[in-house]
Amino acid sequence: MKLPHLSVFAFRWCFVIPNVLVSEAEMFFKNYLIFLLIGFFSVAWAKASEPSEDIEVLTVYEQPSLFSNNYQLIPREDFVHSSQTLADILQSINGLQIRQIGGLGNPVSVSIRGSSSKQVQLYIDGQLVNDSQFGGFDLNQIPTEQIQSIEISKNQAIGAGTTPIGGVIRINTYNPSKDKLKLTLALGSLDHKELNLVYNKAFQTNSLSIGGSYLKTDNNYDYLVPQSFTSSNQSNTEPLRNNQFEKKNLYVNNNLAFKNQKIRLTLQYNEQQKALPNYQNNTPENASSLSSDSWRLGYNHSIYTDIEWLDNLEFEAYQEIKKERYLDILADITRLDANYDTTKTHAGLTSSSTFDSQYGVFGISPFVGFNKQQFDSLSFDNNGQINCNGISSCDVIAEQTQLLIGSRFEWGQNNGPLSAYSLLTQLNEENQNIAVNQANATTLNSEQDHHTQELGVVYQGERLKTELVASNGIRTPTLFELFGDRGLFKGSDELLPEQAKTLSLGAAYNNQLAQMSYTLNASVYHQQSDNAIVAIFNSSGVGAYENVSDARLNGLELETKLAVSPAFSINLQANIIDSQTSAAIKAFNNKKLPGIYHQQYSFSVNYQFNPAWKIQLRSALDKDLYFNRANIFTSSKGQAGKPAQRRVTDIQLSYINDIYSFNLNINNLFDQEYQDLANRPAQGQNIQFKLSIQGI
Repeated sequence: MKLPHLSVFAFRWCFVIPNVLVSEAEMFFKNYLIFLLIGFFSVAWAKASEPSEDIEVLTVYEQPSLFSNNYQLIPREDFVHSSQTLADILQSINGLQIRQIGGLGNPVSVSIRGSSSKQVQLYIDGQLVNDSQFGGFDLNQIPTEQIQSIEISKNQAIGAGTTPIGGVIRINTYNPSKDKLKLTLALGSLDHKELNLVYNKAFQTNSLSIGGSYLKTDNNYDYLVPQSFTSSNQSNTEPLRNNQFEKKNLYVNNNLAFKNQKIRLTLQYNEQQKALPNYQNNTPENASSLSSDSWRLGYNHSIYTDIEWLDNLEFEAYQEIKKERYLDILADITRLDANYDTTKTHAGLTSSSTFDSQYGVFGISPFVGFNKQQFDSLSFDNNGQINCNGISSCDVIAEQTQLLIGSRFEWGQNNGPLSAYSLLTQLNEENQNIAVNQANATTLNSEQDHHTQELGVVYQGERLKTELVASNGIRTPTLFELFGDRGLFKGSDELLPEQAKTLSLGAAYNNQLAQMSYTLNASVYHQQSDNAIVAIFNSSGVGAYENVSDARLNGLELETKLAVSPAFSINLQANIIDSQTSAAIKAFNNKKLPGIYHQQYSFSVNYQFNPAWKIQLRSALDKDLYFNRANIFTSSKGQAGKPAQRRVTDIQLSYINDIYSFNLNINNLFDQEYQDLANRPAQGQNIQFKLSIQGI
């Protein structure tokens, strides 16, 4: 039993270029030059130490060594031919809820087993990309054509990292090994256009991949406007104005492999602009927008050794620079121009060792990691730069520094069905915030230490696999929750982290009868969460985040896959959650958790006509969604109503051969109306067509 290496780490960024000497763009490219120099000297050192014999290229698979009912790996082949976004792909995973407001380009809310989106960790090539200022992330920032695989873990960490409350979504970017050129064109409803180009070149010791994409859509779906601009006394259903979205993306990946080493250099660039409509009256005079551009650099170096007590060492470092601009413009009446800059730096080191004994195979993977994020804001209105006066929202410089240490331990029975693992971490976090345009502004500080733990026991039989896992996860407060906006929204630097103790039991059973195969997956879990962080406002409109409530949550996940024949299969899913809160605030006590569907059921059918043509039909029913913590739901007529629900049916037709692939998606087939997360009418029926041409 060979236990694969588990990456993570961190140590302080050691290459500093003075800000006073260079512009931000120059600084970025100097940092990029440093990354390239690291890679160059690493290659030179590896070449010098390489023995004069044929090169052996190592293949490392990024998946855990233990069976886990809470873990799922989605390979590239399962999604690359479809016209779906990453959010669409994840929506089909049992226990995950994806809710998008107002079409492409708008925020995507992700929930895993009833969690909030802030309680979910998103990793891209090992880098945690959750924003420290507000806790969120852009789920669809990378086109699916540039993704190698997607890993999902529920209530557990993947490899090295703190244990989350909800779970982990890890995106591994495209990592090719063959020469290939692929061109993809996608067209769809609402003037949706998308173009992707990927080029791969494999050499003897390294492989290079270059990809680019362009996406544009009008997002002008029909919407019930409460006070129409053309007739303010009535509500009209009309196409949304100023809801366009445009995105450009560039990706470069270079892999170098030697006898005992593997080096990876990555560069990702993303530029996008989202127009922001006026949902109240849909005025054509509105010209608000949110635009951003970001660069991400990555360096990963793995060394595999012949040392008896050390299997491998892995070093990784990443840097991301993101600039956002928010414009709120209404004719010549109002104008707000806000600029937000975020810089993220990560470095990490991990090692893996395995030991054989008469009691089984033991593995240990200690790690250390360093993360630093800085958020800067600068705002202007009609009268110029906004001063910080204790009332209006202030521009700030906020910084977070994290040091993470921990270790994963694994054990596997010799030639037996039992295995176990544990994960222990300690996170030290230092935060600070200062108002930019405030006279004699004081620097606010906060320092916290946190611990997380996981323990799992697995039985792997021939047909039945079971797993029992206990975890203690956290979600630390964001910088905005700790320090507020230095105006009417006050800071709460004594906030406790959200914490959850989870116990889950999972089982997977599979059987094969002639040409028919049958798989059943079942999970039950109980979670007790404490210290929910909620914004509270007093009668004067002054607000602050407080730890106001706890919650009890019980869940059941069922999924069955029946392959009637090699050409025909059926998939059934059920996700049922029972939740109840307890709080000193009466309005929050004895209520259901808001923002999640408490019942989800889906049915899908797949049929393969021949080796090239196949069709899939999927229908889902989601029920019992509350929009607020008071569980108050108001119908469209202003009366008390029932919790929200939705029914969605999608159909997908695909043709795939060695050169061409064709995909047709019809989403929300019956155009049934339902409310999105913001209690607004969701986008109706839409069609997308995707054509890919590839050659070697």
